[in-house]
Amino acid sequence: FFAARGVMRVKRARKVRKYLRYYRTCHGFRAPYKVLCDGNFLHAVSQMKLGDAKDVVVKYLGSPAKLFTTRCVQHELRGMGAEFKEASFAARRCEEVKGGPEPPSPALESVVAAVADGNAERFLVCTQDEKLRKTLLKESPMTPVIFCHTSGLQMEPPAEAIGSGVATRRETGEGLSERERRTLQQEESAADVARVRTNVRYAKPKARGPNPLACKKKKVKEPKSASGAEQNNKREGAEKKKRKRR
Repeated sequence: FFAARGVMRVKRARKVRKYLRYYRTCHGFRAPYKVLCDGNFLHAVSQMKLGDAKDVVVKYLGSPAKLFTTRCVQHELRGMGAEFKEASFAARRCEEVKGGPEPPSPALESVVAAVADGNAERFLVCTQDEKLRKTLLKESPMTPVIFCHTSGLQMEPPAEAIGSGVATRRETGEGLSERERRTLQQEESAADVARVRTNVRYAKPKARGPNPLACKKKKVKEPKSASGAEQNNKREGAEKKKRKRR
């Protein structure tokens, strides 16, 4: 059981490193990462007893990070009662995003506004709100989304819409250094090689019988010829019989 959990933990770490490398190369994300949290995410972290939200996020990303939230999120948590008290305290410890909608605007709108227009601040968004995740996928597909799972934090894989964004940045070269451009080309070349299929079919070796040339024929034993002495005795006996008959 513990070995299986260790394997899953390693797989999740490899996956998030791959996703972050993609966002760094294609969309200019840099550590320390700016992580924008909504109230649902902070509440889930406290309910699952994962610890301090910042420590959990930093450990998952494997890099330094700063946690942000909006005034609308803080206002929403304060009005949701004692059950969300810990999440409200966690939101106060986060830095506030400047600008955007003011309370009592919905928290969802404030998060979407923070990453609008190409996510200039390069926020990673942490949320449990399925509606918000779908909205970000549609309106800001280059924004990484992190959510709480029973096994810990997980990141949404890059959306298919990111592919067109990568092509645009490759054509214009905007925001990519020469080294990053070479890295991206190498990764794409490796992916293309992995997708190549061949029509060649190799025949499987079939079981064959023994090589007739390698098999030795059995030697037939010839009957032993009588010795010369025995033959002489037989001749003498035959001559004596003939003489007696005379």
